[in-house]
Amino acid sequence: MQIETAPFRVRYADTDAEAVAYYGSYFSWFEMGLIQLLEELGLSMPEMDARGCVAVAAETLARYRRPARYDELVFVRSRIAQAAAKRARIEHEVVRVADGQVLATGADARVLAGLPDDGQWEGASALPLPDGVLAAADERVERIEPLSRRAEGILGPLPPGARSHTAEFRVRYAETDAQGIAYYGSYYTWFEAGRGELGHAVGMPYAELERHGYVLPVAEAFCRYYTPLLPCERFHITTSVPALGKAKITFANHITSLDGQRQVADGYTIHACTRRDGRPQGLPLEVVEHYGPAV
Repeated sequence: MQIETAPFRVRYADTDAEAVAYYGSYFSWFEMGLIQLLEELGLSMPEMDARGCVAVAAETLARYRRPARYDELVFVRSRIAQAAAKRARIEHEVVRVADGQVLATGADARVLAGLPDDGQWEGASALPLPDGVLAAADERVERIEPLSRRAEGILGPLPPGARSHTAEFRVRYAETDAQGIAYYGSYYTWFEAGRGELGHAVGMPYAELERHGYVLPVAEAFCRYYTPLLPCERFHITTSVPALGKAKITFANHITSLDGQRQVADGYTIHACTRRDGRPQGLPLEVVEHYGPAV
C-alpha cells in the first residue's frame, strides 16, 4: 500500500543558512507520510496515543540526493515495505512537484508500544501490529531488514587516534512532542550540535570551513533509539570521526544519560564536500589535518 501527501511548500522554518531544506526537516516530512498512511488504514495517531498505544520510532534513516529549496512544492510518498509481528519498516520518498525528481529517500522502523496506566515509559512493552498494518505491507517477514547495513561498522569501536569529543546538552520543550518525550527528529539537531562542538575542540569550527568556501552537506543520516529523553533532562553526546575519505567525512554519535548509565541513542551522518555553488570537492587539507586521526 502506498500513499502520497498533498503538495506543500518548503518553508523558511524548514531551511538552513544555505537556503536549502535542513537535513533534519525531512524526518518531520516523513512523519506526515506516516500519519496519512495510518489514517488510510483507519488508525489515528492521536486516538492511539490517548489509549496509551504509541507508534515509536526504533530506527530512522534518510539519504539525500538533491536539495529541496525554499518555496519549492514537494510531496511525500510513503509505503509499508515490510511488517513483522511487532515491527514495521516504513519507506518514504520526498518528491519535487515541478519535475518529479526524488530529492530524498528515507525509512522508519516502527514499534507499537503499550504504556502502563501511569503513562511511564519505563514500563512500556512492544505490542503486536494490527492486522490492517500487516495486510497492507508489501512483504510479511519474520524480521524486518536493518535500515542501515553500515551502522554497525560506523558505530563500533573507533580506529586508533580517531577524533572524539563529548558535550552536555539539555532537552528543551521545543525539542519534545505530544508523547511527553524528546521528538525523534530532534536527535539529528543534537547530532549537528555535537559536530559543532567537535569542530571547536579540534580547532576547525564549521564557520571557518564556510569562510574558505566549502560546505559539508549531509548525504546520509541514521539514528537508532534505545530509551527516551524527557523535557529538561540533561544528557551527553559523544561525537567522533570514525572515517575520513578523499571527498567525504563520517561522524558517529552516541547519546547517553548524564551519568553514563543509560544508553539513549546512537547514529551517524555521512557528509560530502562541495564548494558553495554545489560543485563536488575533495576534502581540504585543513579538514584532513584537524579531523583526521591524531598522531
